[in-house]
Amino acid sequence: MSAPSFAQEAPTEDTMTKVEITGSSIKRATADQALPVTVTKAEDWIAQGAVTVSDILMTMSTAANYEPNSTAGNGNSANMRGIGAARTLVLLDGKRLHDSSIDPNTIPVSALDRTEVLRDGASSVYGSDAIGGVINFVTKKSYTGASITAKGTVPQKKGGGETEGLSFIAGKGDLATDGWNVYVTGDVNNQLPLRQSARPNITNTDRLQSAGFEPPKLSKGSNAVPANVTLANGSTKVGSTTITGNPYYSTGCLAPWSVPGTSNTCASTYNANSLTLTTAKKQASFFVKGSKMIGDDKLTATLLYSSIFTRPVKNPTFGINASVTNFPALTITPSSPYYPGKGITPAMPAITNQTLTLAWSLIGDLGPTVLNYQKSESRFTLEDEGRLGAWDYKVGIWNAIYATHTTFHSGFVNSFKLLDGVANGKLNPFGIQNAEGKAYLDSISTNGETASKGLTRLTGANLAVNRELMDLPGGALAFAAGAGIYHDFGRNFIPTTVALSGGQTGTTAATDVSASRNVASVYAELYAPLTKSLDVDLAVRTDRYNDFGSTTNPKLSFRYKPTEWVMFRGAAGTGFRAPTLNERYYGAVNGPTGVTSSTYNDPLLCPGGKVGGNTGGTALPGYTPTTVCAAKLPINTGANPSVGPEKSKTFNFGIVLTPTKSLLVSLDYWDVRMTDAIGQIAQATLFQPQYADRFIRDPKTNMLIYIDDRLNNMGGQRTDGIDITTTYTFPKTSWGRFGVQLDGTYVHSFKTQLTNDSDWISSVNKFGPLDANVFTYRWRYTASQKWQSPGGHWTTTLTESYRQSFEDLNASSLFYHRIDPYLLVNWSLSYKGFKKWNIMGGVNNVFDRDPPAANYRNEGYLSGQASPIGRAFNMRATYTF
Repeated sequence: MSAPSFAQEAPTEDTMTKVEITGSSIKRATADQALPVTVTKAEDWIAQGAVTVSDILMTMSTAANYEPNSTAGNGNSANMRGIGAARTLVLLDGKRLHDSSIDPNTIPVSALDRTEVLRDGASSVYGSDAIGGVINFVTKKSYTGASITAKGTVPQKKGGGETEGLSFIAGKGDLATDGWNVYVTGDVNNQLPLRQSARPNITNTDRLQSAGFEPPKLSKGSNAVPANVTLANGSTKVGSTTITGNPYYSTGCLAPWSVPGTSNTCASTYNANSLTLTTAKKQASFFVKGSKMIGDDKLTATLLYSSIFTRPVKNPTFGINASVTNFPALTITPSSPYYPGKGITPAMPAITNQTLTLAWSLIGDLGPTVLNYQKSESRFTLEDEGRLGAWDYKVGIWNAIYATHTTFHSGFVNSFKLLDGVANGKLNPFGIQNAEGKAYLDSISTNGETASKGLTRLTGANLAVNRELMDLPGGALAFAAGAGIYHDFGRNFIPTTVALSGGQTGTTAATDVSASRNVASVYAELYAPLTKSLDVDLAVRTDRYNDFGSTTNPKLSFRYKPTEWVMFRGAAGTGFRAPTLNERYYGAVNGPTGVTSSTYNDPLLCPGGKVGGNTGGTALPGYTPTTVCAAKLPINTGANPSVGPEKSKTFNFGIVLTPTKSLLVSLDYWDVRMTDAIGQIAQATLFQPQYADRFIRDPKTNMLIYIDDRLNNMGGQRTDGIDITTTYTFPKTSWGRFGVQLDGTYVHSFKTQLTNDSDWISSVNKFGPLDANVFTYRWRYTASQKWQSPGGHWTTTLTESYRQSFEDLNASSLFYHRIDPYLLVNWSLSYKGFKKWNIMGGVNNVFDRDPPAANYRNEGYLSGQASPIGRAFNMRATYTF
């Protein structure tokens, strides 16, 4: 009976067999690798309850995985070292996926043989993006037979969050005897949304206040039903006060959608986050792999197709002031039958025949806005691997297409015709619509129409060769070289009219932007076993991008093993990340691209408040308070054609101890230093005095045109720490076999430099200044204990994932708040004693831990890092034909 398998320092193949390991192009024996690579077999991920690649990423101590929140349609991402998902390279069978924007969940778990995680930079071998590390998903080399698996998860508490899935795999042919093999596998998974009403304990008032949220109180209303109004011309006064208020304030506004607020306004009671805690999601993936031996050569073709569908809930449709969004203001004139004081709508003091600007929400008529996000990936590879004389070679071609399509599902209308409907008196902004108004809204609905489309297409070819050159005292001197080319094409399309909702605005013309680039690369690697105890590896790669130039990155690594049970290893190299087509070209304009995500006081036109705040300011004479105080301000957060590549230097030094065959302990120190980081300053930081030149204003009126927060090569990041891996398999007993494992990451420092000449800002265990959703844990680990019965029929696994306490964002809270530490425990039990069945059951979140209270996303809990579902029971049954 074999010992239980756990994550190891090299692939679980015969240690004398020469294989290619992630991070190197040279085949060598798997024992005692110089590179810090952690390998985990697919069956171990399954034993921990993993259903998707997202589940796999969540358990890695070196990779933070950010789930989409309830109002976003974003995908999942791997973020090694906390320096950003764009700087972690994801591979499939050693070949890069396009970039970090590709959701790793497109990879079907049913096709995987193992994962290999390189905890070191690798631009010298793979090129762009491999600054933080590399995650390589390796598919099965071949498969014979057939099986089908049904799986599902049911939360203990009702209200949604269930998952269900089906996967299959079937293959035929033996490479050794038949000279060929082909297999096909597929995954289908469905996740139901979880209603917030089903988990009131997560966002109740007491818990929100414990995280620093202000207690419920009256606030000044903005977009609401009935609509709040102000004078269309901010310089027009009645007495000494700019008119702002609501005609229904004195009667209590309109329940249940609004309540009386301050300043005679109605305040909305609606928030998109109050509907769902998790998003409805469906995904399907299909993978085919065929291999054919032609003499000593092997020809392999693969085909991957994947589709991911999500349906997030967003804020309701509303009209926004023109000075904020550069979109025509939503106004009402005395010609409308709904004008205050004209008979239907109550009169307002001092309102006569002025044109009024409306802050109107259509939640009562249209409900929340719901989008359909659809992503798909098609990927084809053809590769020939063999030997020509003394050279091993590998040559291949590949083509990949990634597509996104967003449509309006419900709650959306044509933004321009909405303005017309108020202007011509068909729509009532101060109440629920009558039959004529409802018919008009139906006639201008954009539900089912395209909101945006994106396409990325890559086509490339690559060649790699390697051979042994001569014998050295420690073994054969080996050399590898390679070259590759690919064409990268992208297109981003937004139609003429985008319905109003949340931060979205109407457009007067369609935007259809496309861009492309050609990339060519060459690399070489030399492996020299100088003695039986010492070997070194030198690699260098040059990449040329036709739109911004070339970059060359070397790397030197070594392995020194003075005794059988002690090994030292280390590496030093440089890396880079090329700006994506999206970062350089899509939406590059000299003007506003949207509005700030939160409300702020204009520091020039609404002075007196807290820097970067939205309270306490007073509008200067002649300026509308609702426009310059506590307002969402116009901002440019788009692309920048002049942005260049990021650069990095990485250093790694480690020790591996194997005092017995059953015990392994590795400690690896890593240091990543990045410069010319592509990013944007956090919006709250922009309001510091040193960034006043980023506020672009009309020279005549001083009105803000936009805040310039475009992507730029800004400053850098530095981080260092230690990775810890320990595995131990206990001696075999009559009770079976036991094994334990710990994978942990301790971050010593994490510093960010906003600009090349600014101070370094430390942000370990707290949010950094560049992204209000990204933080770095000081200490996190995943531990597992595994037991296998004497006959091998029973196997049980207990897994604990720990995240240390850290400082909350505290952007608008009343007091300092720290987010509590979080320990998640999962347990599973499997049985293989039946002839054709393999049954597994388990419990996720054994102790029913709620996600810690938090204020960083204004959602009230630690979304993205902890699940709100609670304790859930999972079942998995596999039948083998």
